[in-house]
Amino acid sequence: MKFIYNNPFFRILLAFIAGIILYVFAAQTLWVAITLIVCALVLLLPSVIVKNPSHQFTLRWTFGLGVIFFFTGIGFVLSKWESEQNTFSELNKRAVFLIELTDNPIQKAKSYKCKVQVLTCYTLRGPVSVNKNALIYLQKSENAALLKHGNRLLIQTTFKEAPGKINPEGFDYKHYLQLQGIGAMAYADSLHWRKMAYTPQFSIMQMASGAQKSLVDIYARYGISGNEYAVLSALTLGYTDELQPEIMAGYSASGAMHILSVSGLHVGIVYMVISFLLSFIPKNRFLIIVKAVFIVIFLWLYAFTTGLSPSVIRSAAMFSFVAIGSAFNRKSQIFNTIFASAFLILLTNPLLLFNVGFQLSYTAVISIIIFQPTFSALLPTKNKPLKWVRDLFAVSIAAQIGTLPLTLYYFQQFPNYFLLTNLLAIPLSGLIIYVAMFLQATAVIPFIATITAQILKYLLFALNYCINFIYKLPNSVTIISLDIIQSILFIVGTSLIVSYVIRKKANYLIAGLLSFLIIIIIAITDIYKTKNSSQFIVYAASKGYHINCIENGRNFVISNNITETAKIAGVFWRKNYIDTPVQINTGNWISDNYIYFLKKRITICKPVHWQKTSRHTQLMTDILVVGNKSKPKTKQLFNNIQPKLVVVDASISEWYTENIRNECIKRHIEFYSIAEKGAFILKE
Repeated sequence: MKFIYNNPFFRILLAFIAGIILYVFAAQTLWVAITLIVCALVLLLPSVIVKNPSHQFTLRWTFGLGVIFFFTGIGFVLSKWESEQNTFSELNKRAVFLIELTDNPIQKAKSYKCKVQVLTCYTLRGPVSVNKNALIYLQKSENAALLKHGNRLLIQTTFKEAPGKINPEGFDYKHYLQLQGIGAMAYADSLHWRKMAYTPQFSIMQMASGAQKSLVDIYARYGISGNEYAVLSALTLGYTDELQPEIMAGYSASGAMHILSVSGLHVGIVYMVISFLLSFIPKNRFLIIVKAVFIVIFLWLYAFTTGLSPSVIRSAAMFSFVAIGSAFNRKSQIFNTIFASAFLILLTNPLLLFNVGFQLSYTAVISIIIFQPTFSALLPTKNKPLKWVRDLFAVSIAAQIGTLPLTLYYFQQFPNYFLLTNLLAIPLSGLIIYVAMFLQATAVIPFIATITAQILKYLLFALNYCINFIYKLPNSVTIISLDIIQSILFIVGTSLIVSYVIRKKANYLIAGLLSFLIIIIIAITDIYKTKNSSQFIVYAASKGYHINCIENGRNFVISNNITETAKIAGVFWRKNYIDTPVQINTGNWISDNYIYFLKKRITICKPVHWQKTSRHTQLMTDILVVGNKSKPKTKQLFNNIQPKLVVVDASISEWYTENIRNECIKRHIEFYSIAEKGAFILKE
């Protein structure tokens, strides 16, 4: 209760978050918000009407409850408004659009990915104002390579919603884009767009993007290239376009992924550097405030040079509050400062609550503040080198405890050597940031900059070598999966056990162990369900065919690319405790493209089924799977095979899918399109 009393922003933040969750998961009607606001006004009324101090004290609970209802209502209303801003109205219409690039294009394998604002849709009835954010993929060309932030294009295309969760436990790309304020996506080849003559208006984001690109170009100018260039650009300036999947896999599995995302660690280093450089300022009250102002200015200048990415903005805002709080001698209220920064950030965009980066940033910082002093106190020492190593371990363990439930929930893996990784990676990455800052400052002096760049190359090589070495160590990763309930219980259990260590109260230990016991019971229950059930799944994929037969936890895959199947279904397998996949082509279930599973005869469509002349007797089957970019002669196919259900996977073109659908309607055959409905799942 003392913690809640001393941190008023904690109460406000919880109420605001409750409003966001209420909107997203419970109800989206405006009457809910109206009810909350009315209740708030009714509860706040006594504090205005009642003048007697003793009566006011008696009714103080109504004021507190009224404030909670008010901020819950505000959270609900702002979430509804933000969600409606992301709703794209001009979907599935082939038309001409006027768009403006809101970021520099990102080069992909076959296209340029562009974040844009769709300004106007030109229809037969005239121009229609849109003003919504979208993604556009432009075919690779010389003209597309020259585009930059602020350019305007006239483009003929069709905007569509991004795909949602099309596979079990799959990535919800639609939800991911909505959290970034993007409501649609489209593609256009080189013949269907042209650049407009337009002078961009002043834009702070455009200037920030240009500044980031200019600073990144300095690295290339002084001969830093390849993986070193990719890591340095991401590490110091948040420029991640050059990062290759193999680099990201290594950093993720070794527990060092956080250093490639400019966020709290990097802004914290900048904060410490600036504080150190300004340490000469006398501890006069006025000058301390001036120092805090300088620190805040430098923090936001750094955020500006990283392109003002959301993660950096969050961290800069948080450390700005810390700097201001320190200036006014409010270090004891660090939690209130953090909660205030989170509240203000969510006030600008409530849906950031569901952003993984937002969650990891704040849980890591809060965990470090709570646990780091306790862990450091376990090993008292006056030796400075030992103290530095001890504190580094303490910070790493504290951050890992706070973020562990989220990383297991979102990524289903635990880096076993995270302590070793942080012991090597954090000092190296910090040194790299310092040297990179010096390179940027001396870029106009070629002799010094060249030597500095060479030093940077060696440091980056050492960092990448260490990460790769740890990644390749035996058992570098443990696969663990938690659902949302288990994640919450993990947080509660860990907090209670640490509270026991600090306060030595047995009730905390018992409650904490009980939380972990419930997690284990849930896991055992899930394993039991998996071991006593079977499923037949045809996954949604644009290339190849990916079919899964799961029998009592055993995992059999029929696919032309099992590596791709593992990418699609890996999370689902881990979360449901399903065995390592085994690829099959023959056996008890499959023979001549026929699978016998779950008491069903399942046929995988092959050219042999439609290229030959019609049979005298049709082959009877329960389920016919048409996939792998087949182009069947539809009538001949159905003359050879008589299915009860036809499943068409996502690799089949829209034209062939529609053709098969029409033939199924004529023959009264049940039809399922994976492209429209997501993966086909048949359970026992």
